[in-house]
Amino acid sequence: MLEKLPKGSPSKPDFYEAISLKDNFPHGGVMSFSNDYPDFIRVFDFVTNTMSLPIVSGKVKQVFTLVGVDRCEFLQVTLQDHKGRVASNDHFIVNALDVQDVIDMERSEYDLSPFDESQISRIKRLAVKKEGVAPNALFFRARTSMRELFMHASLHEALVQAGVTGLKAFPAEGWNGFDI
Repeated sequence: MLEKLPKGSPSKPDFYEAISLKDNFPHGGVMSFSNDYPDFIRVFDFVTNTMSLPIVSGKVKQVFTLVGVDRCEFLQVTLQDHKGRVASNDHFIVNALDVQDVIDMERSEYDLSPFDESQISRIKRLAVKKEGVAPNALFFRARTSMRELFMHASLHEALVQAGVTGLKAFPAEGWNGFDI
C-alpha cells in the first residue's frame, strides 16, 4: 500500500488533468510502503495506493507497449519497503493523457463536484456511450470524471494473458464491445 507521491512530484491534482508531467516528475522518485499496513509486503504488477493512481510494473508497461497503448506517460518510481530497502526499481505511475467522452451524462446517475461542476465526484449508476470513444482508444480518462480510467477489452485481455498481478477492473455497463 502506497500513500504518498515522491518528494518533488507535481501536485496530486495534476495527476488527474491529462497533462504531461514527465518534465516535472523526479525520475526514480521514492514511494514508501505505508506503515499503516505493516503486513503488506508483496509487490504486485498493479500496486494498491490511496491516491487512485495506476502504479504498475515494467511488465505492465511492456504489455501496454505491445498492445499499442499510446497517449500515456510512464513516470518511473522506486518502491521502498517498510524498512527503507528497495523493493522495486521497475515500477511506474501511468499518466493517462488520452481523454474520451465516454460517460453518458443523460442516462448516468451521479453527483457533480462542488469544486468543479464539469466533473463528477461520485457515480451512482454509470451509463456509457460507445460513440464517444475513438476506435483506437485503449486506455483513457473520462472527460467528465478525469479520475476514472477506462481500458479496452483487448488491453485487459493482454494483461490477463501476461499474468499480471494486482489488476482489479470493473465492467462498464452499456459499453458495447468493451469489457472494462
